Order: sequence, then structure tokens, then C-alpha cells
Amino acid sequence: MPDTDRVNLLDVGAVVLIVLAFVSGLRSGLFPQLGGLLGAVVGGGLVILLLPAIRGVAESVDPAPRAVLVLTLLLLAVGLGEGLGASAGRAISLRLGQGVLGSADRLAGAAMGVAQGILVIWLAGSLMAAGSIPRLASVAQTSTVMRNLSAYLPPLTEIAGDIGQLMDASGLPEVFVGLEPFPAPPVDVPANPQARAIAEPAEASTARVSTIACNAILTGTGFVVRNGYVVTNAHVVAGGSTVRVTLGNQAVDSRVVLFDPSLDVAVLWSPDIDAAPLRFAAQDPKRSTVGAALGHPNGRDLTVIPAAVTGEYQATGRDIYGERRVTRDILELQAQIEPGDSGGPLILKDGTVGGVVFAEARSDENVGYALSPTAVAADITPVLGRQTQVSTGPCTR
Repeated sequence: MPDTDRVNLLDVGAVVLIVLAFVSGLRSGLFPQLGGLLGAVVGGGLVILLLPAIRGVAESVDPAPRAVLVLTLLLLAVGLGEGLGASAGRAISLRLGQGVLGSADRLAGAAMGVAQGILVIWLAGSLMAAGSIPRLASVAQTSTVMRNLSAYLPPLTEIAGDIGQLMDASGLPEVFVGLEPFPAPPVDVPANPQARAIAEPAEASTARVSTIACNAILTGTGFVVRNGYVVTNAHVVAGGSTVRVTLGNQAVDSRVVLFDPSLDVAVLWSPDIDAAPLRFAAQDPKRSTVGAALGHPNGRDLTVIPAAVTGEYQATGRDIYGERRVTRDILELQAQIEPGDSGGPLILKDGTVGGVVFAEARSDENVGYALSPTAVAADITPVLGRQTQVSTGPCTR
């Protein structure tokens, strides 16, 4: 659990940068700083404008190097623009001399230097927070400086959605626009034997979902909600040409009959799947409710994950493509959620489904998120009985 009362390395670096920017602005004056700021904005803006053109090439690079590449490219463009702009402004400052105008110029330069430093911190921190390098993302997500800046400045992905999609190739939806809220205080989580006992009745109804999409095989989890119908996440089947459900010794190709990229829910028609349906909880579970999540972490065998509800949110995030703002009713879980667990059920003590796992926190590996059971039930009920294939849209990565 992150310590919200301490500064981290990004905070220390931010303070050092602000001090250096203040001193630099005081020495150089307003016009070099103003020119540098304008140049930085132009440099960064050009990269943002060019991103759609280079996106296809960038997506061929593995996620972690891609994040470093995008971050480096953007910071280089900003740095080059800042240098050129500062050089142009320096010629103006030199003409003001050392008198009253020169003093006023230097004081204004100090203020502008601080503003420029804040811009760089916001830019770098936003890219780190949106990236697919967990350690960097966690540092940015838990930074006190970034938390304060986010109260006044928009998330970078609001201005340039392509950046967020290139920085994060996980295929998981953006749960929160901007920084995640700090995780809620911890609660008691069931021990492994208790979690296994809670999950046992649902194991025979929980399946592996495999999707062939864009020349890749994606793996997630799903569960039976009616004879022949399996619920999973939309991002698990997005862009899929073939979707296969494996349950015990049964492995069958399935049709997608509901694809909801906003809530991140899909329903699969798998008529040959024979398993007892699971029921959704009639109400959303409250804080301290214990249970067990079921999933196939990284495609491995079915795994029981001890879990407890730590909070409830109406979370403003984005759809699975990062294109539109959406609001979801979600649960924060104290649980170690991994890729492949997406679409798995959160099983409560009474055997009902208390949520559908769909994301993991960036700031804490022991925190995950599940969709509200009542929201998912309302979304899927109208299509149970449908057998017509629907489009699964483009791939998410």
C-alpha cells in the first residue's frame, strides 16, 4: 500500500527542477524564458500532431521500449523547442540592460522559469503515469506534486489521447481519467483456505477465454450466467476473429452476442458449454465484504485469489479504446489481480457474483478493480437468449 504521507523520488526531482528553473529564469530574464516556453509548447505540439502518422510503426515495438521511446521523443522535442525559443528571447533581454527594465525582466523571468518547470514536471509525470512500466507508473501515480498539479491541470491524455494509447499497450481500459485515487485503507482479506472454500462452488462454472485478434492470442476469464452463455470483459475479445471458451475438458468456439466497450462487458454464446450458471448479487457489496476472485493469471490454470472490497466508486474513465469518457460503477478490491484475470468473477460467501474483475491499479500491485454486479447484470440481461454474432470492433493493442 503506498504511503500517502511521504514524498517520493519524483517529488524530490520536481523540487530540484523548480529551484533550478527559478535561478535560471532570474539570470536569463523574461524573454528567454517566454521564448523557451513557447518553443517547448510548439515542439511538444508537433510531436502530438505527428503521433497518428507514426502510430502504426510505434505499435510494432514492445510496450516497455515503446513507452520509453515516446517519452524520449516528446522530451527531446520539448527540449529542442525550448532551446531555440530561449535563444531568440535572449537577444531581446540583452537590449534591456541592467537598469529598472532589466531588473523587472529578471524577476518576471524567475516567475516564468517556475511556470516552465511546472510544465515539464506535468508533462513527464503524466507520461510516466500513463505508461506501461509499472515502477515508473507507480511513482507518478503516488507523487504528491503530481497530485497537486492534477487538481489544476488536465491529464495529458485529455489533450492527446494517442499518447495514452501508445504509452499503455496493456489493452486494459483507463479506469480513471488522470491519476487514480489513493487506495482505501486496507481491510481483512480471507486466508487462502477460506478463499478456496468460498470459490469452490464456482470453479466448475469459470472458464478460460482465448481470442485470436490482430495476429495475437489474448487470454482472459469468463463465467457461465445461463446455460450456454458466458460473461467476460469486452477488452478480452476486442477485434477477435476467433473466440474460444475452455471449461474443464470442453473447448468450444463461441459467438459474441454482446460487446459493450463502454462498460467493458461481453457476452459469449457457447451452446455446448455445460455448467451450472452463477447468479449476480442483488446488491453491490460494501466495504470489508470478503470473497475470492477466480481467474487465469497470464493464461495459467484457474487460480483462486483472496479478495476483499475496500471501496466503491463512480469512476470517470475511458472506454476500452481510450476514445470516449465513460462513468462506471466499480469496486476497489484488495487483491493481487494480474493480466488474464480480466472477466473473472468475484465470488461472495453466499456463492453469488459480487463483481466482474476488469483492471488492476497502477499505483499498487495489491489493488484491483471490479465492475459492479448490478451494473453488469442490467447490461447483459436483455441479450440472454440472443444467438446473433455482433461486431467486436478493432483490437485494443
